[in-house]
Amino acid sequence: MESFLQRRIKNYLDATGLSVSALERNAGLKINVARNILRGQSKRPTAETLQAIANVMECTVQDLLGVKKESFTSKQPDDGSSLLEDPEIFFESVQSTLKVISGNQYKLTVKQTTMIIEEVYAYSMKKSPPHVEMDFVEWFIKRVVE
Repeated sequence: MESFLQRRIKNYLDATGLSVSALERNAGLKINVARNILRGQSKRPTAETLQAIANVMECTVQDLLGVKKESFTSKQPDDGSSLLEDPEIFFESVQSTLKVISGNQYKLTVKQTTMIIEEVYAYSMKKSPPHVEMDFVEWFIKRVVE
């Protein structure tokens, strides 16, 4: 079964077009360190490895691992995905993402588009109060496209 960490790294590689070896090189890791994580051969990567990968992906280790501050009584989906807390914000995330993609005539895969929507939603939910920021949507899509 694929872990959240594996899925997160794969989504990043798919979205950016970066190879596993380029990720390892950019993170300053030894050969096959990231590849072993993706294959499930490295079940407990070191904190240094996770931090190096997170730095390249420009996220925190907590984001990389899918760690959320939630009460112990909340039920998490078994697949590691986050719960849909605010359907309206999710809908806005979808609309905003598609508006930027179509307005700029970007050619993206369904996988890339879905990953962007998930990231926009996650970022928007961290805002207080939760809301979609078009500047972030445009910035994030440009990073994926370039």
